Amino acid sequence: MIANVATDRVLLLAGLAAGIVFFVIPTIEVFRRPGFSIDRHAISMLSLGPGGWIMKAVFIVCGVLTLLCALGIHQQLAQGRGGLVAPLLIAAYGLGLILAGLFDAPAGLGFPPGTPADQQPVMTTAAKLHSVGFMVAFGALILCCFVLAFHFMQVGATMLMIASVSAGLALPALIALGVTMTLSPGVCFYWAAMLAWAWLGLVVVRLPSAA
Repeated sequence: MIANVATDRVLLLAGLAAGIVFFVIPTIEVFRRPGFSIDRHAISMLSLGPGGWIMKAVFIVCGVLTLLCALGIHQQLAQGRGGLVAPLLIAAYGLGLILAGLFDAPAGLGFPPGTPADQQPVMTTAAKLHSVGFMVAFGALILCCFVLAFHFMQVGATMLMIASVSAGLALPALIALGVTMTLSPGVCFYWAAMLAWAWLGLVVVRLPSAA
């Protein structure tokens, strides 16, 4: 039993590890990569050009860690009032990240270096699949925010419920602001990604005491 609890804890914390990796490495790359501007470019474009393998690896590694986290969430919720929906949505988030890592983001707006500054992102087949990965990942995570908010409401974990509802509302708002270019797309997508990982990190740390 103790071994099972320890294993479940490690699986849950894989989600926290993924968030730390996704925060640290892309943030460094934002400042390190020549020609990249967070005001103009989405962080997924860091997967393009020389050194782009680093961001691709981040997507794939974080996706795999998120799949492990989904298993941990399943194990945890199976012990109480849970179900399959939240773990499946977290797994979909992980698969979306892996898909985004396997296929290149669209080049454009002067990145990678050598791309014309006025060139709009070119939606190749790979870029379309990358975008599908983005939509699957964030769509699943947003839904999961509300699924877990309902779970936390049932078990009386009020703060986690509020955090989940807040994240579920803020994520699509940030994405919409970026897509419509109301605010800088790069900045909006960056903070949407970081908010997503912050929420998941909070959930995996607190879930054992709120399951």
